[in-house]
Amino acid sequence: MILSINHIQLVAEKDLVLKLKDFYCNVVGLTEGFRPAFERFGFWLYIGEKDVLHLITPKEGDGRSPQKSSFDHVAFKTGDYQGVLKKLKTLGIPFEEKPIPGMASHQIFLRDPAGNRVELNFED
Repeated sequence: MILSINHIQLVAEKDLVLKLKDFYCNVVGLTEGFRPAFERFGFWLYIGEKDVLHLITPKEGDGRSPQKSSFDHVAFKTGDYQGVLKKLKTLGIPFEEKPIPGMASHQIFLRDPAGNRVELNFED
């Protein structure tokens, strides 16, 4: 029985990991938090008390595929719709709004520095 998403992990070279951390903290609103002392460079980013996004550098021979995955996007439940719109415009970050048919909710789609799609969901 699945209860919730535990976390998402993105693997990238160190310079991109740093850009991803800045994007997910400064644009999306996650916070950097505790991460065990793994041998690889990386960060755990949190929503409140929960780690939701792990960013790490690759390691030769660790069994991860060198191929691009079919990962399409990660979606975050988000608040302050107007504030987020203003922030994205101020930072010059391209985004796309998509209505949800028959609902008053809003969705904003943008891309992180690695090109991954990020969905921000706002309820009414």
